[in-house]
Amino acid sequence: MRLHTNKRFLVDRLREIPGKQYSLKYPTYGMSLYQTGRKLRVSPLHPKLQAAGAVYGEVLGYERPLFFKPDEPGKNFEDLSKQGTFSKARWFNTVKKEYNVCRKGVAIIDMTSFTKYELKSASRSVVDFLQMLCANNIDKPIGTVIHTGMLNEQGGYENDCSVIRLGEYHFLLVSPTSQSTRNMKWLKSHVPEDGSVLLSDVTSLYTALNVIGPKAKYLLAELSDENFNDFARMTCQEIDVGFVSHIYAMRLTHTGEDGFMLYIPSEYALCVYDILMEQGKDYGIINAGYFAQRTLRIERMYPSWGHDIDKKTTPLHLNREFHVSFDKDFIGKEALLKQRREGVQKRFVQFLLEDHNLDSDPWPWSGEPIYRNGKFCGFVTSTAYGFTLGKQVCLGHVHAPGSENITINYIRGATYEIDIATKRFKARPNIYQPSEMGPTVQLNIN
Repeated sequence: MRLHTNKRFLVDRLREIPGKQYSLKYPTYGMSLYQTGRKLRVSPLHPKLQAAGAVYGEVLGYERPLFFKPDEPGKNFEDLSKQGTFSKARWFNTVKKEYNVCRKGVAIIDMTSFTKYELKSASRSVVDFLQMLCANNIDKPIGTVIHTGMLNEQGGYENDCSVIRLGEYHFLLVSPTSQSTRNMKWLKSHVPEDGSVLLSDVTSLYTALNVIGPKAKYLLAELSDENFNDFARMTCQEIDVGFVSHIYAMRLTHTGEDGFMLYIPSEYALCVYDILMEQGKDYGIINAGYFAQRTLRIERMYPSWGHDIDKKTTPLHLNREFHVSFDKDFIGKEALLKQRREGVQKRFVQFLLEDHNLDSDPWPWSGEPIYRNGKFCGFVTSTAYGFTLGKQVCLGHVHAPGSENITINYIRGATYEIDIATKRFKARPNIYQPSEMGPTVQLNIN
């Protein structure tokens, strides 16, 4: 990103790097622990959320609320991580409270840091462009939200995103914060040279609020004239909230829970937030952070790019063939067809630790080795304590030796262990999300 080439930023940040390099590194879920070069990119809600106790972490220069401690306002994640641990984290009970409200009530998660690109054209150029880049079919009715990967020639993910059709030749592309630089590079490297497709980074134009939970539709119904009972999953509508118009509302939450993503013109964000929080008092609304959202997606076995997905991971490795439209052309199609014919040698699996003691055992934080029938077969890529499942949840890829294919029976017909700090724990594999989580509300991730 351009901010990372700013000389004053680099001078400020570089003086902190040697100490970080040689210090003991406690688990942070990938959050930066730097104190220099902070508050460069913030949501319009940053001052209000900080006053409400938001504990912020930083991703690619963007401040993101991780969880809330109303009794300790103004704290950063770095402040709370000075007394680090490899076991039960200090924020465990705080995240548990936020998680439970997301599952049973209504909460607001500020997800403004999400990368947002607008693509449009005067004719079908933008449709043809996205059809070639996206593995899924994006030529759907206006108002449809399509979850898709953009693949390389080997069938691996270069981008994992949601594409929203706002008009006949008008699309919004949304992807995780960590993908912003590579996304723009990938899109620019394929955009038509004749200038027929207009590509714009609109990340700063919209504030993204995740209004999550089963009570979200009742809250929004009190503030808008839309019929939220008829608001279909994975669709987008332009709605009013209170006095504010032209808000893009999408029936998804990137977790599998019910709720709505609101993309609000940033100058109106504070007004909309205040209205939601005031009206939401009757529903017990609270602020929630990234760690609660992260736990929800891991329990529902939603992979995340940069953690569970990389450019060598294909949709077939992730059991995501339903996100691929083989009846059209796209980059990586031939590689996926070959995998369909010949099978795959790795597969994405969820593991539940059966004999792990929450309070006395070391916790998994990702990177732990996985053993199948006593033999190493892969690494853990994401972890969280599952408050619904009541167990430590690990996501990872199981690899087969040599050219052996991995089938459902291959996964199920074996015993597994995960090694945490030299101690092995029995692990139960899931190929699909556990039934204890209830029905999936929408198929989306991040």
